[in-house]
Amino acid sequence: MSDAQAARAERLGPYFEVQLRLAERMADLTGAPLAEMALRHTNLHRRMGLGVNLPEEDGAPGWQDYARRLERAPDLAAQVALSQATCAANPPEQIPLAGQAGFGCFACDPPDEQGVVRIHFFNADTDETGGPLASGKVTRRRAELAALTRHVLETHPQATAIRGKSWLYNVEAYRRLFPTDYAGSRQVWTGSLHLTGTSSWGQVIDSRERVRAEVADALLANLPALDPERPWMAFPLRVLTTEAPVASFAAEYGI
Repeated sequence: MSDAQAARAERLGPYFEVQLRLAERMADLTGAPLAEMALRHTNLHRRMGLGVNLPEEDGAPGWQDYARRLERAPDLAAQVALSQATCAANPPEQIPLAGQAGFGCFACDPPDEQGVVRIHFFNADTDETGGPLASGKVTRRRAELAALTRHVLETHPQATAIRGKSWLYNVEAYRRLFPTDYAGSRQVWTGSLHLTGTSSWGQVIDSRERVRAEVADALLANLPALDPERPWMAFPLRVLTTEAPVASFAAEYGI
């Protein structure tokens, strides 16, 4: 266990608590075990350094031990403490994720069958000057997007468009990094959503991984009326989807 990982686990305790409370509510509504709901509807698996877990999978070996102990934990405080201890004992979360090409705070998947490239954002540049979306870091972020676009053009010439799907498109400081037609294309995602990543859960913490009290309070206030078929609807900010041609990105960043 590194000192940095132990400190991060301590810092993430309140975040783990919010996620476990949603998992507990899902367990109450569905009759499923708490550990199963935590696997399916939180990003604890990733935050604990266990990697991405697909909906049809049962978690990494390290998760199985955690799940057994979680079911035996007597209360929420014990569940949070167990989650922190598990996080502290595991290697740091790895970004970008397997199969993605990384460019600073951004990453992208290879194009799908329609030639659409999905992009992702990570909190990988928080320091004494602010988080990754601070105004003083706009040039840095746009340079990363330029590198990502160049990679797509050179490595995937069949790519036709770039697409995003995240709560972050509600935030002007994020939208300003992109081509106008991309940011302007945003619309509420109306399909199903996985809650194992950060497209919804990311809004609950700030760039220093501190819980945003107003967001967490709103989410928790929505739990009594939680729809177990659409738990993502409990989050105060909806996930938005965006898309624009690769050519728009190339023009925006002078490639």
